Amino acid sequence: MVIAGGGPTGLMLAAELTLAGIDVVVVERRASQALHGSRAGGLHSRTIEVLDQRGVADRFVSAGKRYPSVGYAQTRLDISDFPTRHNYLLGLWQRDIERILAGWVEELGVRALRSREVAGFTQDDAGVDVALADGSSLRAGFLVGCDGGAVWSARRRRSSSLAGTRPPAG
Repeated sequence: MVIAGGGPTGLMLAAELTLAGIDVVVVERRASQALHGSRAGGLHSRTIEVLDQRGVADRFVSAGKRYPSVGYAQTRLDISDFPTRHNYLLGLWQRDIERILAGWVEELGVRALRSREVAGFTQDDAGVDVALADGSSLRAGFLVGCDGGAVWSARRRRSSSLAGTRPPAG
């Protein structure tokens, strides 16, 4: 499995697939987890529960700040009585979330190709050939885009292997 994108979604998917016994490679255009700007600012209780099921929630909780309520439409919603051990919003910047996830994924043995970009792909009945911008390629059973749409928005215009394709809805 090739995962295009090493942000929170791609890293979490890489961890889950690896735990299920699937060989995974993450392709990420950034050289490190460094981010410009704030992006995401926390984790909700259900996300922390999932991380707890995997035995890594304490890594996040110890790095963040707990808040008993969340804001929505200028209204505070108290979640302190939710029926969970994690009945709070965890304030934690995306750069920290990614750093912690990347450490966990590395411990799991996931191969990450940094400073690399997916330039295109071709699919046949047996799998997919993933072309990287540096001229190299990968052969996999599947390619999953977890790059915020960059593969579709930037490469669709310039890659003939993507001509006539569309990103999945949603």
